[in-house]
Amino acid sequence: MTTIPFCLIGAFGLLWLADSAISMTSLLGFLMLVGTVVNNGILYVDTVNQYRREMDLNTALIEAGATRLRPILMTTLTTVVAMVPMALALGDSGATTQGLALVNIGGLTASTVLSLLMLPVYYSLMNGSGKKRVIIAD
Repeated sequence: MTTIPFCLIGAFGLLWLADSAISMTSLLGFLMLVGTVVNNGILYVDTVNQYRREMDLNTALIEAGATRLRPILMTTLTTVVAMVPMALALGDSGATTQGLALVNIGGLTASTVLSLLMLPVYYSLMNGSGKKRVIIAD
């Protein structure tokens, strides 16, 4: 869920840069965007949790980032490239779908970059040092 603010930064930022208003199609774009972005975050965190069974926290964070980098980038790039023609469409029919494309392009781009940088930080803060404490009762 921490990836959602990252995508909102990019989505609203690109809508503002393109001077495009929020419409019903751009709101549908937000639904698509949130689903994709949350899925990328879940995949990263799940991979870190799997790696933590066999390695320490810092190594698991780095290895999960290296392992999930290509699938996350492929998901982002395929969606962004597919949305570029819609974002550049001209005329009345292009204006109706332009908001959807702008929201997805801006949101996915910002979220991917910020998530890959910030998710390891959030994970390490929420899980502490990763060391197990042993309490011996007298």
